[in-house]
Amino acid sequence: MIKRQIISLLLAMVMVLGLTACGQSSGKADSNAPAPGGESASAAPGSESSSAAPAPTAATPAGKEDLIFALDQEPASLDPYMHSKQQGFTVGTLIYETLIKKDVGGNFIPWLATEWEQKDETTFVFKLRDDVTFHDGSKFTAEDAAYSLVLGSQSSFSANLFGSIDPDATKALDEHTLELKLKAPYAPLFEALASFRGAMLSKNARETAGEDAFGRAPVGTGPMKFKDWVSGDRIEMEAYEGYWGEALPFKKAVARIIVEGSARAIDLETGGIDIAMELPFSDWERIEYNPDTVLIAGESQSHSFILLNNSMEPTNNEKVRKALAHALDMENLVKTAYQGHATVADSFYAPSILGYKQVGPYEYNVEKAKALLAEAGYPDGVKMQYFTMENQINMTVAEVVKNMWGQIGVEVDIQIVDLATQTQLNNDGKCPAASMAPTVAMADPDAGLMIWPIYRTISIRHNDQHIQDLLDKGRETYAEADRVAIYGELQDYLFEKCYSIPLAFPRAAFGTRAYITGLEFAPSLVPDLTQVKFA
Repeated sequence: MIKRQIISLLLAMVMVLGLTACGQSSGKADSNAPAPGGESASAAPGSESSSAAPAPTAATPAGKEDLIFALDQEPASLDPYMHSKQQGFTVGTLIYETLIKKDVGGNFIPWLATEWEQKDETTFVFKLRDDVTFHDGSKFTAEDAAYSLVLGSQSSFSANLFGSIDPDATKALDEHTLELKLKAPYAPLFEALASFRGAMLSKNARETAGEDAFGRAPVGTGPMKFKDWVSGDRIEMEAYEGYWGEALPFKKAVARIIVEGSARAIDLETGGIDIAMELPFSDWERIEYNPDTVLIAGESQSHSFILLNNSMEPTNNEKVRKALAHALDMENLVKTAYQGHATVADSFYAPSILGYKQVGPYEYNVEKAKALLAEAGYPDGVKMQYFTMENQINMTVAEVVKNMWGQIGVEVDIQIVDLATQTQLNNDGKCPAASMAPTVAMADPDAGLMIWPIYRTISIRHNDQHIQDLLDKGRETYAEADRVAIYGELQDYLFEKCYSIPLAFPRAAFGTRAYITGLEFAPSLVPDLTQVKFA
């Protein structure tokens, strides 16, 4: 049940803004997605950061040897191939590593792989470091690398990035040589390998523990190893003494679970935590102007959308879906939920990603929405369930959507659940409607459109082969101009079918204590915590 005070506040916000006709937002920027190829010549470590972090203004407390950061939701899993939320990936930046990384100039550089060679359009050979061990002391080998990438190709959570990998032909040639084979050309392969999705797992540890247990007690090669998980409270890590690379400036890391946004901000301001993820908009200004804290904000490469389940009534009816879309005053909905820190989403992935095309938003027209609902066979309205997690943005969206859909006779029953429950319901295809914002691992349309492949088990379930054909064509095409044309056609088609409704292109921010340096805003919303330094 939603607390009465929350309902009153949210409805008051809706009344203040009013249900007036919305305008259209637009904006466009391009970003290049390099095709795979070539041998890397550099061996210098780097990061995927996009902007310089502010300079610290305070000294680190004497004797500090721990890093405490607060997440806004408890991860459903720490297995990078079994979930799609930034909370788990953020923790994972300390536990896992990838074959390659990107430096600040956007170049791919060696990491667990020392060099690579592209044999042809679908064959790549990687030479691996011979001094890397997992947290259980076992050696990292090409067999582990092959296992990890094949797992990525077969999991519904990551197949959008790694589904082109040929699981039967990708193999270890020897202990430190990996042959990666593709079923077809895949333009953003190296982007995928360098993303947090490309984490290297211990084959033996995962197979011995089992999928679920490994997700709760993972084994990687990173500078920190998993220690403990107290459900609902914290995840603890400690320095891995056998780490092959440079040790981090802290020997212990704790991810605290603090769902309530203002509580995260207060803990940051009072020094209870070093970093607060996903700060509420209402706290941004205070954190920015507090001399003891630093606000790190930027544009997300993700977008939020309203999921509609196309495998169940009434949203398996295109006229119902379009009625729901036309009933939403998106300008006021986004203004209310994001408090001025987002624009209305006018397409199906972020403007910063290659091939973005403005195709929307849907016109706000209550009478048109009522007519479409009647044509669909629901002249007297219909009842729907709507699932939301207990956080400020999602609950506000849920309440405003309920109010707006109520204007056309759609009675919405809001169900508040935790992240793990919503993830499970979504995977099982049991979410009739919800607002979601999946983590986009890389700035490429193949990742930006991650919810659309037919094999994805999430509740959207459109089962439209034309969408899959265009997705396959886009990922198999190396020429950038051709990819832009393909993804433009796909965005037009998605808008026409209205399988789900784009909601917002949001900004995001996290805060740090002023003695934290090195940490930069990540458009993926997954900051690399291995870059943290103490002033």
